[in-house]
Amino acid sequence: MRKIIHAIIVLTIAASCNRANDYQQVLHDPSLYSHLTGQVTEIMTFNIFTPPVASRVYAYAHLAAYEVTAKGDSNYASLEGQLKGLQNIPAPGPGKLIDYPYASMIAFMEVGKTLTFSNATMDSIVNSLKLLAKEHGMPDSMEAHSTAYGLSVAKAILAWSKKDNYAQTRSAAKYTVPEEEGKWIPTPPAYIQAVEPHWRTIRTIAIDSASQFAPPPPVPFSKDSTSEFYNWAKQVYDTVNNLTDEQKAIASFWDCNGFKVNIVGHAMFATKAMTPGGHWMGIVGIICKDKKTDFAKTVQTYATVSFALMDAFISCWDAKFNWNLIRPESVINQYIDPNWKPFLQTPPFPEYTSGHSEISSAAATVLEHLYGTAIAFRDSTERAWGWPDRHFQSVRQAADEAGLSRFYGGIHYRRSIEVARDQGIRLGNYVMTKLQTDKQQTKLAAQ
Repeated sequence: MRKIIHAIIVLTIAASCNRANDYQQVLHDPSLYSHLTGQVTEIMTFNIFTPPVASRVYAYAHLAAYEVTAKGDSNYASLEGQLKGLQNIPAPGPGKLIDYPYASMIAFMEVGKTLTFSNATMDSIVNSLKLLAKEHGMPDSMEAHSTAYGLSVAKAILAWSKKDNYAQTRSAAKYTVPEEEGKWIPTPPAYIQAVEPHWRTIRTIAIDSASQFAPPPPVPFSKDSTSEFYNWAKQVYDTVNNLTDEQKAIASFWDCNGFKVNIVGHAMFATKAMTPGGHWMGIVGIICKDKKTDFAKTVQTYATVSFALMDAFISCWDAKFNWNLIRPESVINQYIDPNWKPFLQTPPFPEYTSGHSEISSAAATVLEHLYGTAIAFRDSTERAWGWPDRHFQSVRQAADEAGLSRFYGGIHYRRSIEVARDQGIRLGNYVMTKLQTDKQQTKLAAQ
């Protein structure tokens, strides 16, 4: 939470400088929108939002910002009528001057505040944003109209969000661990129950259903040392036992474990990190900055990537709780080496397929549609957790490394990562084909 407080101070200091009528220069800077996205990430990290739930917050908050943007920029098309049941997005009132980038940030923060239940912190950030507007010369009437319009769009998106079955999953029956051999069981050190077992019942954003990109079945479970499944587990065991420093660095960089349980003696405590979806939101900000995208293009990028992330989590969780496949740690401890531990802490949900691999591949595919396949960048998202930057020649390289990191971490079979990669690519392509946002429809632009 320290970073959020610091960010508010930075915004306030900025407001005291250069008090000219330059509100457009200040408030239309796309880095400000990326900054606000980072603040939402910080809040969800502090409050330990699970990866699927975090993806939902990103999707709806960025959708609100995008709908405001589309009303103010003729290059972009509203998603009203394109998304299931999304309708009645308010139009700005006649004769009212609206600053659309400012209104989009108001909409983004309002949805983010509502879905994260962080009223005090979010209100402080918005107040700093309002101070920026005032100190840099935005007319009071424009600020008032823009705020009112942003809030009206946020209200419409929040109303739509309430129909996605999320509330029903909060009171759904708890997951029952199957007694069948080869099925997932809670893992050390905390033996946490399955996270979001009903997530596949959440309404999707763009894909038709949770099972639209269902993977092929995993090979049958077997403890026979000559079986293919046993070899899956043995490959994990051998790899983790012989990790190179580079492989350890890759596993650690992409870990994104929002709730890692640590045991020291008789004490147990948790450490926090952003979710894998939050990591990709950070990458979006880096790429938009590198590409010098304008405000509207930046919002479009965040929105479309967040849609792919949310749908990918729903798709992946459908596979996970359909197959309920046992994790490598459990197989290895029971049938190979009772004292073995993975390099990373095993997440509390079934193995097949890999969430990291599917959501990363989906996000990278969307970014390829928007910016081409040769997007070199330096990923600095993990600095706050002490990990050095990593350089990538493309978003595909980054996505593939993110997926492979789970194999190096000892928490996924390699085949699960490969299958999830294909799921993510197909899902990302479908999202960008189905949702028509850019009226120019520049797809897969060559760099």
